[in-house]
Parts: sequence; structure tokens; C-alpha cells
Amino acid sequence: MMRTMLALLLLAPFAMAQALTVADLDALRVEHRAFLDALAQVESGGKDDAVGDGGKAIGRMQIWEIYHTDAVAHADLGGEYADCKGKVYAERVVMAYLHRYGKKALKDKDYEKLARIHNGGPSGHRKRATLKYWAKVEKAMQ
Repeated sequence: MMRTMLALLLLAPFAMAQALTVADLDALRVEHRAFLDALAQVESGGKDDAVGDGGKAIGRMQIWEIYHTDAVAHADLGGEYADCKGKVYAERVVMAYLHRYGKKALKDKDYEKLARIHNGGPSGHRKRATLKYWAKVEKAMQ
């Protein structure tokens, strides 16, 4: 019992850490505008109504439902998966996801790592298969 109480006291500051807000996400959207535009171009040609991967990915950013669930768990986004068909919401989802799995890369503007995480999941930056994707995003950023 005493150990449990001590553990709760030690973990309390982490549990009370505030989630990213919409304002935080919008600031990230502004800061990383060129990157987001390049992702949208590569993913869907910037089409909000795009559906890909056999119906598993939607919107300009081609967001899968599991990606959305992951992002919402990290940030106070509101909304539903279907909202990923809107530009602003989709970009907020991407920023939340990348903040969760590539916080340092966001800070450092390491767009290769971020693009590869977006494409290949939390460890996508380590997957050889995401290198071609990064090459497309890099070209779209030029």
C-alpha cells in the first residue's frame, strides 16, 4: 500500500501534464507549413476527399484510423476520424502524431525523420521502405 502511494505521488506530475491544445497544434501547423504542404502533395495531390490504401486512408494526408486514434490520445483534438477529410483537422492530427513520436525531430525540423514516421509509423524513420517516400517529400518541398 505504501509503495503504491509513493508510486502515485512520483508519477502525479506526469499524469497531470497537459495535452497539446488546438492552439499548440495550430502554431506547429504554421511553423511547419512547407512540410505539411509537401506531405499533402505526395499523399493525395492536396485533395481533401482522397481515399486510398483500399479505403483505409482518408483525406489529404491519407490518415488511417489507427493513426488518428494515436494522435487523439496525445492531443486534445476533439473531432472524429471522418474529420480527417478536412485540411485543418488533418494537419492537426499529423502534428499531434509527429509530436508524439518525433518531438525532437519537430523541434529540430528534421523533416526526413518526420516524413518517414508519418509514412511508416512510430519507428518508420528506421525502415528502409520509407526512404523512397522521403525522397518524394523532399522533392515536393523544393
